[in-house]
Amino acid sequence: MVYGQGGLKIGNGVRIATQSTILPSNHIFDRKDIMIYEQGLSKKGIVIEDDVWIGAGVKILDGVIIRKGCVIGANTVVNKSTEQYGIYVGAPARLIRKRG
Repeated sequence: MVYGQGGLKIGNGVRIATQSTILPSNHIFDRKDIMIYEQGLSKKGIVIEDDVWIGAGVKILDGVIIRKGCVIGANTVVNKSTEQYGIYVGAPARLIRKRG
């Protein structure tokens, strides 16, 4: 599922498994003197480069770049950009090793 307004670029050879969610926008909540719903959205967008495998149930948050050759394990929450050929798991995502 893709939800949001920030833009999405998907490279060649990308595999996205079932029940994954791509969220190319997020609520702004920096100020406490204004209700969250009145603060608008960040719309940085998401980039998924070539040769990426995204496992089932993954969540990819606004502003993330998933770099070439990455594997994102099932149910991982990607809240920061990745390194090329990294294998990531967990919530939040953490690098466990590199491919190859």
